[in-house]
Amino acid sequence: MNTKRHTVAFLNPKTCGIYKSGGVRYRTDPATGKRTEEVDNELIAAVDAYVEGVPSACRFDVNESDVFTTGVIVPTYYDDRYNQPMRELLRDLGTEGITLGALLDAKILTVRGGHGSPGNDQRAGTIPYIKVSDIRAMRMNINPTNLVTAKVAERFWRGKNSGLQPWDVLTPNRASSNIGEFAIVVPGEEQVVLTKEMFVFRVINTSVWEPFYLFWALCLSAVRNQWRRIALMQTNREDCGSRFREIIIPLPKSQAWARSQADAFRNYFETIAKARVEFSAKLSATGLSFIASAPGNDETDEEG
Repeated sequence: MNTKRHTVAFLNPKTCGIYKSGGVRYRTDPATGKRTEEVDNELIAAVDAYVEGVPSACRFDVNESDVFTTGVIVPTYYDDRYNQPMRELLRDLGTEGITLGALLDAKILTVRGGHGSPGNDQRAGTIPYIKVSDIRAMRMNINPTNLVTAKVAERFWRGKNSGLQPWDVLTPNRASSNIGEFAIVVPGEEQVVLTKEMFVFRVINTSVWEPFYLFWALCLSAVRNQWRRIALMQTNREDCGSRFREIIIPLPKSQAWARSQADAFRNYFETIAKARVEFSAKLSATGLSFIASAPGNDETDEEG
C-alpha cells in the first residue's frame, strides 16, 4: 500500500453543545460575560463543514504516512492551533525554535523522572513529598499532610540526598492537568521526594543556556499551549510520553540575549533565595520548632 498518496482528516472541536452534566452549553458573549441563546457546538459545525467540503478551523489534514510514523491517531495531537502562537512568537523575537529533544540530544539539557510515591501510612515526618498537584505558581507547594521521614526519603532517593540541584525545573508528566506548568527549585529546597510522575530538567551546558532562560522559555504561554497538544489521555489519565521532546522553545541568539530575556526571572528567584536564607537563619536562631513549610524548622524526624 502506498501510504504517501493519502491524507487523514482529523476534526478537533472543543465543544459539543452540552456540559458534562448533560445540560445545554451556550456561548458566552466575551464583551458582556453573559451567556447567549446560541448553543456552543463546534462539533456539529465541524462535521457539517466536512460533509459540505468547506474549510473548518477544527479540521487538520495529515499525510497518512505521517500518521503511521507517529503512531498517534488522536485529533488533538494534530491540532495546529496549539503551534500557531509559537510561530508568531518566534517571528516577533526574530529567532528560531529548537525542540527539547534536540537540546537533550545535544547534551545541553538532561531530564530525569521523580523519585516515587510513598504510601499514605508513611507520610509522617519533616521532608516534603511533592505531588503533581503541588506544582503551583512556579513553585513547589509544601503540603503539611504529605511529609515523610528521612529514612523513607532516603529509600526513594536511593541515597542520602534527593539528587536535585538549585535551579532545576520541574513539571508533571502524567495524571495532571498541570502538565507543562513549571516550578523551579530554589536553593535550600532540594531535599524533597518527588512523585515519579514528574520531569526534572537541568541545564548542563551553560555556554549559552542558563537555568533562568530555560525557565523563562518554559513559562511562555506559547510554549504552554504546545503541552496541551502532546499531553493525551491514556488509560483515563493525561500522559505526554516521549512526545515532550517535540516541544519547541526559542533558541537564544546569544548568551547576552538569553540573559536579557530571563532577567526578570533571575532577579525574582534570586531575591526569593536570598530572603529564604535570611528567614531560615532567623527562625533557626529562635530555637523554636516551626511547620515544615517554614525554612529553618527543626522538627525532630521520626524513624521510617
